[in-house]
Amino acid sequence: MMMTFINITATIGSLGFIQSGLHTSTTTLVWVSSAYTLAVAGLTLSAGTLGDLAGRRTVFLIGTVVMGVGSLVAFGAGDGGTLIAAEAVMGVGGAMILPNSLTIVSHIFPDPRKRTEAISIWAGCSGVGLAGGPLVAGVLLNHFSWHSVFLVNAAMSLVVLAVTPILVKNSRHLGRRIDIPGLVLTTVSLLALTYGVIEGGHVGYGDTRILVAFLVFLVTLVLFVRVELRSADPMLNLTLFRSASFSTVMGVALVMMFGFGGVPLLMVLYFQRVQHASALDTGWRLLPMFAVYVAVSAVAGRLIRRFGTRSMLTAGLVIAAAGTALLMASPPDDSYAWVWPGMVLFGLGAGFVLAPSTAASISSVPHEAAGMASASVNMFRQLGNVLGASVLGTILTAHFSAVLPERLAGAGVPSGVAAQVESAVAHGGHAPAGAGAMGATIARGVAGAFTDSLRPGLIVTVCALVLAAVLTFVLFAEKSAGHRK
Repeated sequence: MMMTFINITATIGSLGFIQSGLHTSTTTLVWVSSAYTLAVAGLTLSAGTLGDLAGRRTVFLIGTVVMGVGSLVAFGAGDGGTLIAAEAVMGVGGAMILPNSLTIVSHIFPDPRKRTEAISIWAGCSGVGLAGGPLVAGVLLNHFSWHSVFLVNAAMSLVVLAVTPILVKNSRHLGRRIDIPGLVLTTVSLLALTYGVIEGGHVGYGDTRILVAFLVFLVTLVLFVRVELRSADPMLNLTLFRSASFSTVMGVALVMMFGFGGVPLLMVLYFQRVQHASALDTGWRLLPMFAVYVAVSAVAGRLIRRFGTRSMLTAGLVIAAAGTALLMASPPDDSYAWVWPGMVLFGLGAGFVLAPSTAASISSVPHEAAGMASASVNMFRQLGNVLGASVLGTILTAHFSAVLPERLAGAGVPSGVAAQVESAVAHGGHAPAGAGAMGATIARGVAGAFTDSLRPGLIVTVCALVLAAVLTFVLFAEKSAGHRK
């Protein structure tokens, strides 16, 4: 579980070095950070079904091998396209690991109380991975190239392959079948949506290709719903969504991971581009967010029993929204005092939400449907993750490209120099330093434009979290979550 999340933040922490090394565009960079979670989101449900058929431990181990192979491909990547493909391969492995690891945990602990605590630990391990990714990447980047970052998961996969057959028992849920039409439709739908969001930010959302992509998304989404409703053994059992609580939990998981996938990406780029922090310093600056998340996740099961799931989810979403709002005050300089309080609050809110929402999704269905529920919540989490990275990353890059020329022109930077600055920054290089006052003016202009560009994405995140909090308070029925069974 920790492996699958180390890859996310280790990659994010290396983006500046990847862009400088490969001289890629900002659009390509967003694809690098999105390809992994896109593959996980598209394949999680089918991987959960495959685990029911072939054995959860078996598919878990295959996923570990695939992730290790993808990591080696990423290690040897010499261009942006190969790196994106390698991230997608790792995503296939992650899709096999995530739902089956959760189902294994749920199967071991049929008692709802113990299961909730075990799932809280499972979710906390994701925080350990998220926190460790930037730190590990920072240490490696201080001594080696960005390629070395991808050897971490290759090494970890060997350890997992050695200990899993000894410590984990296999389990199955016979009678399932792979829903090929559902798999194809959901994959095409998610790919079309992500392509439309990312490329639309670069070429404009009125472009014919982008309009076609969004049309494909809508058509395949409608077809997916029709196919699943008519299937005798659907990939996603849509009848589960008749429960308002189950539907609410899926929405909460999506929205919280939208923030948890997008906000750290924005802050990594802020630390590196505005505060000029090294990769290791960036990891340390992110640590308060992830450390608080891990600490809260570890005790989330006990908090649920004391305060109830609805209270936990609602409070967590509000706290995360407050933390995101505080991050809007991040200054265009190297001051950290204005940044860490927002990060701590955001991590606290995420800890209140992610583990309880995962436990609630499984507790709200019969025990035999735990596999479907675990795959569903993981799909919605990863969908939120990929949308957070792609949507917020696209908002940032599009706004920065629009604001930077105005900032430089308003500061009196000559048009020729401004054009050099814009070209260098767009391809991951450093802005021409200039001399004396002009160099300081350019630096302030770039930092100010980037800081201004953080705020639109943060505003979108705050609105989504507040809306989810209101809907949770209104729609979630405490008894159906099963936390007091």
